[in-house]
Formats: sequence, structure tokens, C-alpha cells
Amino acid sequence: MEAEKTTDYQITVCTVNWFSAELIEALFLNLSKKAENAEKIQYIIIDNTNGKNQNLERIRRIALPVKIYPNDTKNQRGSFAHAIGLNLAMSKLDTEYTLFVDPDVYVFKDNWDSLCIEKIRAQGCPSIGTSYPKWQLGMYHNFPSPVFCFFRTEDYRKMNADWTAYSQNALINFFNFLRRQILRCCLLITRKKYQRYEFIRRIWTKLEKVIGACSPDTGNRIARRAKQEKIKSILFQALLPDELAKDASEALKNIAAEFELYSFDGEPILTHKYGTGSWVFRTSKGHDSDYWRKQIQLFEEQR
Repeated sequence: MEAEKTTDYQITVCTVNWFSAELIEALFLNLSKKAENAEKIQYIIIDNTNGKNQNLERIRRIALPVKIYPNDTKNQRGSFAHAIGLNLAMSKLDTEYTLFVDPDVYVFKDNWDSLCIEKIRAQGCPSIGTSYPKWQLGMYHNFPSPVFCFFRTEDYRKMNADWTAYSQNALINFFNFLRRQILRCCLLITRKKYQRYEFIRRIWTKLEKVIGACSPDTGNRIARRAKQEKIKSILFQALLPDELAKDASEALKNIAAEFELYSFDGEPILTHKYGTGSWVFRTSKGHDSDYWRKQIQLFEEQR
């Protein structure tokens, strides 16, 4: 059901909380500081702890219009719970544009809000943002993921956007599991090897095209429908360390190596920390929030 429009805000920024209060506070302050029209942005938190994360109340103290909606995920976790939160958020939207964004994101680009709106209007497409990076073999790479998905709200409503992750059918999930093992050579192909060896990138990119999206994570239904209906979107580029300019700062190289770094029009636009427990995608510093923040600070100081 579409939410009734009750405000003059132009953009709703929405994120899903799972004991991420500190990250969310920093995210909202970052987005507000970097926006051209911060006064036109409102913020929504879908609280997947269903009120258990008491630290979330600290966000009410910052001088931004924030609404918090408790959400009972019925003991679901990970991508399944995240998708439940995003689907709930779709019913709370009352602005022309929406940004779904992960808590562990930092935006480098000034005037990011105007940039996203201008690009969507110019291209006549529904969304702009980050897709799953190319080293996450088996994910979809053709449409914005919930890491940073800026979209025209009405367009996503018309698409009946469903963020549900994976399948409700156990046999289909098992079949996809087997396909992932083939694609990743039973975990022999890791992010580190993908980044280090060019021949691995060439071979497994071709193999991925044959096997297809065998890890249908959050938003895969939207991406699949977009592919079927030939709906295009604008994507930021996920950068490998060796794809950076030779004169790139050491901090930027560290971000690209240990976390996720995205660029647009040849400039860094945002980073996603993405600390994962998966051995396939894990990096040595991936869970180190202090290190991530330090590299961001160093890069910002050197710009």
C-alpha cells in the first residue's frame, strides 16, 4: 500500500538496523553533510531488532528528521531479514525519490543527491547506484543493490519491487548452492585471488555468464525483472586495486583492497565496509571499522 504524502521532502533515505546505531548515526550525518539540499531529505530506520537495540535512540538526538519503525522479522536473519525490512520500508515512502542504503556506507561525493536526481532524469531510468561487485561471483551485477540504491519511488511501485532474498523453495536453494560450488570451484576462487590474478578474472567472468546468478541475494527479483523487461539503470563501478589510477592515494588503495570502493565518472563516489564472515569474500581488515574510518579520513584530508 502506498504511503500518503504528508511532507514536502523530496528524498527519503532508508536503512535497516541490526544493532548498527553507531554506523547509522555516522551514515546520516555523512549524507546530510554531503548533500546539496539537505533540507529536502528525511530519514527512516527499519529496526530489525524490534526495539532491542536501545542505542538506536541516540539517533533521535541528531538534528535530522528521523523516523524509526520497529520490525519483527520472525527470527529470520541475514539477507532474509534485511529483505523483510526493505519490503516494510516500501510501504512507508512518501517522497518522489528514495535511497535504500546499508549502514556501513560512506559517501565521498559532494552533492550526491542532485547528481542522482539529474542522472535519473537525463537517462529516463528508474534508479542509480551500486550493483554487487564483480568479485562476488554468482550475484547479480546488472541492477542497483540495496547497498546504495537511489530510485524514483513511483517507478519501483509500478514494478511491485520485492526485495526478498533467495527462494522459498528448499530444492531451488540447494540447486543454487551446487551451482555456486561449481562457479567458485568449491571455495578455491576467493576475492583475494580474484583481485590478484587477471587470468582468474577472465576465466571466471565467462563461467559466471554461463552458470548465471546462482546466489540470488537481496533484490534479485527486481534485477531479474529488469533484465526480462530490458529496464536499464545507472551503475557505479566497483574498483579493484589495480584499476585505480597510478597516482591514487595509499588510503584509496587500502579501501579498494580491504573493503568496497565505487567510482562514477572517474571519481570515487562511495565506500562500503562490508565486513563478512564468508571465507570466500573476507579480507584481513574487513571487520575493522576503525581502520576503515581511518582510511576514509586520510583520503578526505588528501583530496
